[in-house]
Order: sequence, then structure tokens, then C-alpha cells
Amino acid sequence: MKTLTAILLLGLLCVTSNIMSQSAATEETTSIDQLMDAKIPSLLEKTNVPGMAVAIIENGTIIYEKGHGYADVANTIEISKTTGFNIGSISKLFTAWGIMKLVQEEKLDLDIPVETYLKRWKLPKSEFDHSKVTIRAILSHSAGLSVHGYPGFHPDDKLPNLEASLNGENGPARDNEAVKVILEPQTQFKYSGGGYTILQLVIEETTSQKFEDFVQEHVFEPLNMNSTSFTLDDSILAKTAKPYNEVGKEIYLERFTAKAAAGLHTTLEDLSTFAKAQFNENPVLSQKTIKEMTTIIPITKAKSVAYGLGYATYNFGPITVSGHSGTNTGWEAGFMMDFEKNDGIILLTNSSNGKKAAISALQTWAKWRMTK
Repeated sequence: MKTLTAILLLGLLCVTSNIMSQSAATEETTSIDQLMDAKIPSLLEKTNVPGMAVAIIENGTIIYEKGHGYADVANTIEISKTTGFNIGSISKLFTAWGIMKLVQEEKLDLDIPVETYLKRWKLPKSEFDHSKVTIRAILSHSAGLSVHGYPGFHPDDKLPNLEASLNGENGPARDNEAVKVILEPQTQFKYSGGGYTILQLVIEETTSQKFEDFVQEHVFEPLNMNSTSFTLDDSILAKTAKPYNEVGKEIYLERFTAKAAAGLHTTLEDLSTFAKAQFNENPVLSQKTIKEMTTIIPITKAKSVAYGLGYATYNFGPITVSGHSGTNTGWEAGFMMDFEKNDGIILLTNSSNGKKAAISALQTWAKWRMTK
């Protein structure tokens, strides 16, 4: 995971600054299918992005779900709704769902020191109050923790174990940065992928299962997300698109120890299933819990973004959406939902250039929504 992308932030800043001065006639008279089908192929060519998958939800129903371009350029394999993508930091949403499942079952408490649940590893000593490093604070990036994000590893590299990763043994690309408290907890927003690595360990310590196995059994399987996994096994790899760099060269698929922060692979079809599950009764989390997760914690508020428990909320005038964006080398993604209207958009690309394409597609959706 690189520096946190802000697909929605950039896209909607452009939309809200320009929408009132633009004619809405085209969007009013053209369906979203026509708009996206006309826009995306030329957009991919212009931005040198091999492929994109897009889903649009309206009133809890999928009204557009389609792949464009190529999952594998050399072999001309096309993107479809069942093509696999790494989704970078959108992984954190599913980690949050796993944590909140345990909270619902009263196996975790959001507001006691997180170290209550840790035996295999402890936070390094610091000048700050560790008792305020709670699960709630970690989920909302207000625990004062270090390590913004993680680089991925080459498939031939030996991955560090979870405790080693927390201690900073992540290779020279990370500068051996350990997860530690660097600001007074619960005083300000500080984005930390490292905090989600702590939550990965919390799930393992609490359930005596591997993190990836717990989330598979208690989140993905109940939601019928059958092509989604934190484990890169043969079945997942067989469906996954090839990632490409900024100049369109195929690159290797990164692996992660910090799976909770950045390691999830999924498909457009499965993310569409997940999107609908958020808006309805589902077998994993209650609507009360989801409401709590999407409720902004005041201390995290910035100019146009704030956080709840795992969910970021972006507010731009008439448009407010909650979800997350995701970036890893060769991948850009966005998952943005309007919980008042049960609308949303999902954007998946297999390119380091994908942010440009995603922003433009997002603008098209936003203008269509505001004018229909």
C-alpha cells in the first residue's frame, strides 16, 4: 500500500467546482449505461490503463456492473465482473467488519486498551498514554500510531511473520519502521496502516485462527463473496488480472504480511454483493453496527473527509459518500457509498495509472447523479 489515495477527494473536488457551470442536458437524457460505455474505452486509452471494472448501485440495486479493457494485455483476456483485483486499503473495511463481528459477539471491547488482547507482541514504550490506544481509536486512525502504509513483497521473497512486521522488519523499502505510538492517542487524526496490522493480530489472538481464515469464515462466506480472499491460492490467482505500471508494463503481483491493511483480492461481482449487504439485514453485522461504523468520530474531521470505524466519509456539498480508496503498485480502486440513498459506485483498475481513469469515471457518475 502506498500513500493513501483520495480518489473521491480529487474527483468530487473537480465535480463540485464545475458542475454548476456545465450543461446537464446530456446527463439528463442519457442512461448511466450509455454514459459509462461511451466514456470508459476512450478513457482507458487516454490514460494508458489496461482495464477497469465498474459497478453502480441505485437504491440498493446494481444498475451497472461491467468490465472494460484487459486483465491480461499480452493474451487479450478481457476484464469482466468476475476478474480479480487487489484493492489496497479498501481491505481495511473488511478488517473492520471482522473486528466489529467480534464486538457484536462481546469478544472484544472497543474502548479498553488494545494491549489487553495482545500476548505475542506489545507496543514499544513511549512517552504517550498507551491506555488510550483502543480498538475504536485504531479503527478511526486516531490512536497516534506510526506506519502510514506498507510496500508489497516480491513473490519470491520470504515474508516476515506478523510480529516481525510490527517490529519494522519489512525490508529497506519501509526503512524498518516499527509500529509505535508517535502522537498522544485520541487527540488528532493520523492515518496508520500499522494500526490495522495490530488489529490483524487482535483477531488472531482473540479467535486462535489465522486472520485470513477468520475473515473468510465469518465475513466472506456468510456474504457469499466466493471469489474474495486474503490468501493468494491458485483459485484466486487464476482469476486475478495482471498489474501494470505507469508506462503499461506488466509487473509482479505483490504479497503482504500486513494483509489487514492492504492484502485483499476480490472481484467486482463480490464487491457489488458486499455493497448491497451493507444496506440490508445480513448475516454478519447488524444495521445498528454498520450505522456506528459510518458515524463520523469528530476528532478525525478534516476539510472534506472524516472517519468512522473503518469507513472514510467524504463530503462535497450535495454529495456525501462513505467507503474507502485503495492503492498498491499496479492497482487503484474506490468503493464509495451513499448510505442515505443506498447509492454508490465501485471502481477497480489494474494499473498504477488507474487513479486518473477512476477520477474521470467518478466524475461522470457524480454529474449523472446530480442531474437525474
